[in-house]
Amino acid sequence: MQTSRAHHSLFHPCFWHHLELIPEERVIRLIKSTEALSALINNFDRIRSLKITLVFLCFHYVAALEYMEQQQQQTNNPPDELPVPLRLAKPAWHLSPSYRPQMQTVKPLPLFTHLSRLHVNLETLHGGRYLSYAINMHNTSPLVFTVCWLVGLNPGLTDLRIHGLEVPTPLCIRVLARSISRLHNLKCLELKATSSSRPTFYDVAKVFFALPQSIVSFRWKGDLIHFAPIPDLNVSQRDLDWDEGIVVERQEPLQNLRVLELPSDTTGYLYLQLKHIFNHCPMVESLEFPFINPEDNDCYDMVDVIKANCPRIRRVFVGHQYRDGRGRCILGVTESLPRQQLEMLHFTGIQDDSPGRLGTTVTSHSVTLRRIVFREAIRLQSNGIQEILASCCALEHLEISGLRHSRLAITLADATLAPWVCTNLKYLGLAVNLGNYNLPQPGLGEEQRRWTTLEAFYRNVGRLTKLEILDLKSVAVGLNPIGNEVDQIPESRVFPRLLVLEDKTVNKRGYLAMLEGLKDLRELRGSVRLDAVEWALDSFATVGQAEAEWMASNWKHLRLATFLPENHDKMPMIDVPEYLRWLQTQLPDLRLSRQFEARYHASPMVFSSNSAPYTSRRSFTSSRSFITPRASATSSGYIAGPAFTAGSFLTAGSAFIGSAVFTEGSTSSSSGSTASYAYSVPPVSVVSPESTAAPASFASSSFAASSSSSVDHPSYIPSPAFTAATAIIAATQSSNPLLPPPPPSSEP
Repeated sequence: MQTSRAHHSLFHPCFWHHLELIPEERVIRLIKSTEALSALINNFDRIRSLKITLVFLCFHYVAALEYMEQQQQQTNNPPDELPVPLRLAKPAWHLSPSYRPQMQTVKPLPLFTHLSRLHVNLETLHGGRYLSYAINMHNTSPLVFTVCWLVGLNPGLTDLRIHGLEVPTPLCIRVLARSISRLHNLKCLELKATSSSRPTFYDVAKVFFALPQSIVSFRWKGDLIHFAPIPDLNVSQRDLDWDEGIVVERQEPLQNLRVLELPSDTTGYLYLQLKHIFNHCPMVESLEFPFINPEDNDCYDMVDVIKANCPRIRRVFVGHQYRDGRGRCILGVTESLPRQQLEMLHFTGIQDDSPGRLGTTVTSHSVTLRRIVFREAIRLQSNGIQEILASCCALEHLEISGLRHSRLAITLADATLAPWVCTNLKYLGLAVNLGNYNLPQPGLGEEQRRWTTLEAFYRNVGRLTKLEILDLKSVAVGLNPIGNEVDQIPESRVFPRLLVLEDKTVNKRGYLAMLEGLKDLRELRGSVRLDAVEWALDSFATVGQAEAEWMASNWKHLRLATFLPENHDKMPMIDVPEYLRWLQTQLPDLRLSRQFEARYHASPMVFSSNSAPYTSRRSFTSSRSFITPRASATSSGYIAGPAFTAGSFLTAGSAFIGSAVFTEGSTSSSSGSTASYAYSVPPVSVVSPESTAAPASFASSSFAASSSSSVDHPSYIPSPAFTAATAIIAATQSSNPLLPPPPPSSEP
């Protein structure tokens, strides 16, 4: 672009097609930079996709009002004769903001009128990182009108997402419904309510019946208020939107709607409410299943309604526990669908108490099912899991997890009953009940039978050549001191000889070579800890350099193997064996344990497990197959011990004052890597509960302190742009237009 005028004119619009102003730092830099504002003004017509938070939303509204008045003065036209976009800048239901007098120096900005995608986030996480300490960031209801004003300026929107939505008054709902009904090209609408201001079903229905015929995906996330008076959504002369007229409800079904998600109702929807909704969804394919109270409704009536009105369902999601009688209604819906149609079943809190019920659903859709996820499951039958592995030939993702693994596990006998046909699996998360292989064997024949069964199980796993994530948990039940049954921790158990190579010269069994076909394996999780006690019970189960060389040769894409305790790199008492350190030299991106991070929640300090390690000296010793905890001295703010996995700790009623060093990092998860801010923990000092710490300044230079030095209070120096943005949001959410003065600067 800098060497060719033709390339510059060709590619310059691409840089302005999508504008994302999510971090407040970008908005602050934009407000302060005259060149940036000029570039934004010159390229307003090129922007088609906009992603913002409430900071830029308020700033742009004031700047747009300045622009509108400037245009009116230049043309000398009365407001009624202005172009439509300019008239929409001041609708009757949106009064002039009280914070405008404080923004006299705002440079006029044109109006967004060519957007096709608009994402607005009004939530505290993105809206008040710098401002939450000074003002209340939980009341964003006045900003709904500003968002609707922006939506009205862009009738060509196809994708609209509003997070942090608050609709506390009928006026808010009417304005929102009208704005959406006028978007005749809208395809995707996603609304997310806040926990402090939950809508009623009648609010949701008002928006649903205002959706245009073009809508393809409608999602309203959050919770409903069940026991609430029915709001009066009719318009009267005393309302600010009287000139807009009534909200016209759509009478025709939505022929293009494919995805439907309604807010959660912990008490349960009524049968007639959902029937009213589903009558307008004949083409829906993806359904977030709403909770139907089994005490007040017959779940089988709901099955008949969905069967009659939504025959094309392919993907079913259940996001909360204890729904519709522990799964009877959902399984009834899946059974009523045409055979070989269901593609995805995502169920939270399933309890399959009927033997064969889950197997019936699986068998009916064994050719089309590609993804099965059972999270926070309560109980599953082993034969139902066996049906999944032995019949779902198109399955790519199988995940089963819950609190009591023993109630969700497949028995070893069922796991080896038949060969697994799901050879397309990329993710396998499974609990397996192996029994107790550490008891004395009753005889040579019985011992041989057990090893033969284990070998058949390992062979089934080895056939899954497309696996990328393998999470196998070995489960067993033990007794606590008072005699009650409890699950043993899966990390304390192992799969016998799974990670051991066979050596016939010393008559040593090993089954690691059976996993040779897993060339695409990226993560190995579950019962594979090398510090598990069961390793010591088998004298021939030794993992060493030979196994490390085999992994480096066959699992070249391996990025995570949970051989060590969580956050092991922050525990100086852990000795990493020499062969594991060698393995990391061959696979530089390999992590030997999970790393957990504490996300930012509008507090002055951030604690991250993905950060640089705590300042301490570590000693490593070579070990063949065990990781031995080492005792180390404790320091201020740090606990050393075999059972403690976090480098820093907080005590109730104490405030910590420290200087934060933020570094750009990445956090790995089962779904990939996400950018995050990591926190390098410096020494901290404990102050009394009455003391409060000023927010840490986000300086570009790092702060380093030795373990023996004290930490000074962080300094706070507000910039003019910061003060201006604070004033905008404070006045938006408060009747008092004046912002309290910023905290004084604290110098060391």
